[in-house]
Amino acid sequence: MTCLTKYLAALLFGFALAGCGVVPNDVIHLRNGNLRSSSYNGAATYCENKQLTAKMLGKAPGDTGVDFRCE
Repeated sequence: MTCLTKYLAALLFGFALAGCGVVPNDVIHLRNGNLRSSSYNGAATYCENKQLTAKMLGKAPGDTGVDFRCE
């Protein structure tokens, strides 16, 4: 029983560490050519890295982020 408890604790710790490595400013490419980011700042940073300007198209459905384009 103790071995199982240690294994589960190690497994949960591993999942916690894996979750910390997720980038918060992921950009999702949509079918219509637009992009979606979790924040306005993330959208601007994404476009700046491509040496373009972010054109904000508005909030994403359900307040899940912001839709934008790089121009």
